[in-house]
Amino acid sequence: MKNIRLIIIDMDGTLYDMADLIADGFDTAVAYMMKFYEFEKEDAIKTLNDNHIYPYVAADARSTTQFFLSRFIDIYHWDSYRSVHFGYPLIVKEKAMTEEMLKKLADIAPLVLLTNNTRINVSHVLNQIGVSEDIFTEIMCNENENKSPTKAVLMEKLMKEYDVRPEETLSIGDRFDVDAKPMIMLGGKALILKKPQYLNKFLQEIEDPRDCEEYQYYD
Repeated sequence: MKNIRLIIIDMDGTLYDMADLIADGFDTAVAYMMKFYEFEKEDAIKTLNDNHIYPYVAADARSTTQFFLSRFIDIYHWDSYRSVHFGYPLIVKEKAMTEEMLKKLADIAPLVLLTNNTRINVSHVLNQIGVSEDIFTEIMCNENENKSPTKAVLMEKLMKEYDVRPEETLSIGDRFDVDAKPMIMLGGKALILKKPQYLNKFLQEIEDPRDCEEYQYYD
């Protein structure tokens, strides 16, 4: 961990408990598919489920936005729709990461927020959980230049920007396929948290992190 020179952290399900919003987000995706792509409700639900998108937290869950990208759905339109329907008031602040936790990460290395969500939703979330945007060296959202079916492309972009090697980079998130696997494949390190507050346990064991019920660390 002493060699870490860049930390990339996810937002949805990482800064706040995904259980707070996942059912609402799933319903939004179903409604979008029905309204603009003429899906029947049952077909929309099945299509999402078949692609590992659920109304509940699951180990194999994937990103709705990345799935829509793979299906050539108009992501700009989806971004606009979900920004209007994003249920951020449902987020429980007491279950979310605190500014103090994030400051401890920022003291180790530049802390970049990398999310498939939109810039306006990032502001809503950070305001809801009481975290300042200034904690992050950079906020990279799902905006025009950052749309990719995998975070690997964006992680590589950030490593080049900060002039760091993969082995000097740590990705923190809540989903293995979305947040850990791309970084591991690039040769970097990854931390998957079961709940946002479990970051505290990792910070306590940062000199010798090891897999436990609260987190999995990939070195």
